Amino acid sequence: MGLTITFLWALLFLTFSQAAFLRRLECNRSDNALIDPIFQPLSLYGYLTPKPDNTTTLSLKLLGEYESHNCDAIGGANAQITLDAKVLGRSVVSDEHRLESHGACPERSPLDYPRSDSRTYAIYKASYSLDHIYRMNTLAATIRLRLNGTDISCVATNITPYIGSVASRALRTIPLFIMIVTGVITGTLRMCRSRGRSIFRYELADASRDPAESYLPGIGHYLQYIQFIFLTGCLSLSYPGFFRASTGELAWSSLIFKNWPVTHRFTYPGVEDNIYAFNATYGLEEMSQFLGATALSDLWTNAVVNLSLVVLGAIVTLQLVWLFKWTWQLLPTRKSSSMIDLRTEFVSHVQHTGWSVARIILDYFLHPIVTFSLYQPLIAKWFPIYRTFLAVAFVSSLAVSMAYIVRYLTKTDRQRHFFHKGSFPRRSSRDWLSDTLYGVPFIRGLAIGALQFSGLGQLLALMACELFILACLHWNRRKERIWRHICLSTVRLIILAMSCAFLPRAGLHEGKKALISYFIISLHALVLFTGFIIDCLYDPARFALFKLGILDSGPTDLGPQSHEAPVFGINQLSRRSTRRVSFARLPALSPVEISIPYTQRPASPRRPSVLSDLPTRHKHPSIFQAPRSDTTSIPSAWSMVSPSSPSQSETTDSHGSSMESVELEALDLDDTMREKVDYSFRESDQYYGRPPTAPPTFQRIQQGSAESSTATKGHGKRLWKWRRGQKKEKGFEVIRPNRPASEGLSNHITQY
Repeated sequence: MGLTITFLWALLFLTFSQAAFLRRLECNRSDNALIDPIFQPLSLYGYLTPKPDNTTTLSLKLLGEYESHNCDAIGGANAQITLDAKVLGRSVVSDEHRLESHGACPERSPLDYPRSDSRTYAIYKASYSLDHIYRMNTLAATIRLRLNGTDISCVATNITPYIGSVASRALRTIPLFIMIVTGVITGTLRMCRSRGRSIFRYELADASRDPAESYLPGIGHYLQYIQFIFLTGCLSLSYPGFFRASTGELAWSSLIFKNWPVTHRFTYPGVEDNIYAFNATYGLEEMSQFLGATALSDLWTNAVVNLSLVVLGAIVTLQLVWLFKWTWQLLPTRKSSSMIDLRTEFVSHVQHTGWSVARIILDYFLHPIVTFSLYQPLIAKWFPIYRTFLAVAFVSSLAVSMAYIVRYLTKTDRQRHFFHKGSFPRRSSRDWLSDTLYGVPFIRGLAIGALQFSGLGQLLALMACELFILACLHWNRRKERIWRHICLSTVRLIILAMSCAFLPRAGLHEGKKALISYFIISLHALVLFTGFIIDCLYDPARFALFKLGILDSGPTDLGPQSHEAPVFGINQLSRRSTRRVSFARLPALSPVEISIPYTQRPASPRRPSVLSDLPTRHKHPSIFQAPRSDTTSIPSAWSMVSPSSPSQSETTDSHGSSMESVELEALDLDDTMREKVDYSFRESDQYYGRPPTAPPTFQRIQQGSAESSTATKGHGKRLWKWRRGQKKEKGFEVIRPNRPASEGLSNHITQY
């Protein structure tokens, strides 16, 4: 903060000099040993003037004063500036004769005029024509002032040219475009996968209707990696200027925008005369100066306000989409056979909106908000105490909300819906070690925000987080598909390890730092391309090939439990969808797939396309109860005749109605119609498409004191016909087929 005040003081000179402020550094020991320090440099400015022939002119201005000497007496106006500028360790000042330099002694006495007047200092100017603009580079310059063949001063500085409007727009818009495309593709793929599978209205039985699931599931994990790039660029390390300028273009991912919405009438200059002007102590402070943003006192305020605006925009967008959807479905020109329950759909929409707001705050922007909030205690002595209290209280409320939501999702085993493809595996593991991963964003925010005074401490804390994630991945290696998480975590760990080269105590020169920076930027670009773009296009391509019949199995990205059969309870079955959709509309299942275990089947259930010669299954490794054997004599759901039709009941050699006639509306009849439902078959026979077989001949024997045990078969048949005409009593009957003749047992009828 002390250097910030110095920087604000130096800005007064900027208004008179019309050039960018350059941060002065100490020359190396070998250069300082040959200097006669009679001149004290105070401020350094510079500017670049690009030319149409792809060249640029570098101009420098050095202000200072002579100690215990009179400038005019020693001929200080004749002193000349010498320049040595290097890019990647190679000198770009090849001809000293092209360097133009001149100086002037103070025009006014510092005793009679304020020191803010630049004319009270000795001023030396120099210009040199460079053969290249050197965008995306940093010039390591060493400036010496020579008088009468002796060096009287030495100043080192790093000059970062403006990266250019084209590169700035590309670094800002390309990641944003990739994020939007990723979200649209994954959202569309999610809709295609869930189409035709919405049989149950209960949210746990139908994952596509789970309110906790994101509409655009591909945005979150991509946004979190973009935030990692930006926030690691805010560490208190001696990065090359172009590296911090490049990562600063991704500030939008962390809710930071230039000079908006709160500025308090002060903003950093940012780019001045095609040079980045900065002078800061902490990494976040330096990043805000590169961005030309407002002071750090408004950094947290802007982030919170922008987060509120994002949440408000998401809510308004969801309401408009919902209104358009239901207006379209209620149009009289749209012929829809589905029954619309507005109350149920409204409650589901409100739940979706609430989960979306929670996801934006606790998943998408948790890391940057915690970082900016925990930075406030470092500057607490400069601002009112209530600001620090609000920031810490806000982080505490986020932690409590996160713990509550995680506990709720863990109970219902729905982490994969809320945290879809996160930066680390946040699945349905029930052990405490995996649950602690939800606190990693808070640790990262604490490391970047609260440890700004120590770059080494920041790196150690962030590397510890990545090692902990890798340990949890190894712990759950048999439960999850972790190759993607391992790759991302390993890349982040490598980048953090290479960032140790930017520590001041490492002592590397700017050339080696620039090479490491280029490698890190290339690694980030590689991850964005292979880890997100290719991964985003892989699943739709595989899904399309599956639909075309080229692949045998479709994408299996349906969560960690996609290999298990769904299990529904009586409460879930009672909330079935009332839509009039036939089970026959489900995609077909080949006979070979019926005979294989459920864990090896495709993701979507399908009915058989061939209705004969199907093998029998005897072992089922999953917990799901398999349908009845295809070779047994028990009739299937659609081959069973309806008990409400006497003519159909007498026809024993008929194969019954086809699967096309079995509708879901029969499952949601009123109480009067439910009495005529035949309960002798299971609903799984409809769902899994058991092929029809010839129904056996059933004999109905009514047990009672009024009937004779020696009744003939014809009398029993007439009795059955007589009772068919009577009103059915309350309850239901379970009809069992004939047992094999070898057992010599007759059929039984159990009445309840």
